[in-house]
Amino acid sequence: MREGRILKFDQQEFVVSDWDGVNRAGYVPLDDKILVLADVHAETTSGAVQLPAEYVERQTLAAEHGTVIAVGPAAFRWNDDGTRQWVGRIPAAGDRVYFERYAGQLLRGEDGRLYRLMSQRCIAAIAAEMADEGEGA
Repeated sequence: MREGRILKFDQQEFVVSDWDGVNRAGYVPLDDKILVLADVHAETTSGAVQLPAEYVERQTLAAEHGTVIAVGPAAFRWNDDGTRQWVGRIPAAGDRVYFERYAGQLLRGEDGRLYRLMSQRCIAAIAAEMADEGEGA
């Protein structure tokens, strides 16, 4: 898959979260919630500088991109104030998404990884490569 690929954002380097297609978090989102596996900050920079663990953890918590693991049954059915039905592509498990910094509740999954459970309004975009694939489906 995308395992080990490095993404650079604003002088920060993140390792793309690898996901095998199975929800191993132990959580199933309800209502309009989305479970996301955020990308983690690289422990070593592209210049081979080893970063302190505290810095890596802080930057990982500030990640704004990740992989959708599961989507609640009411997510993206209505707009945020419930006045009209959602129009457009709905993020699905496996999609790469961009979300608000520090969004959602942090949950430690049964697999030991850190997940974020967030509201649909926290999701800002689907990665273009994923959005293009979904349009033909």
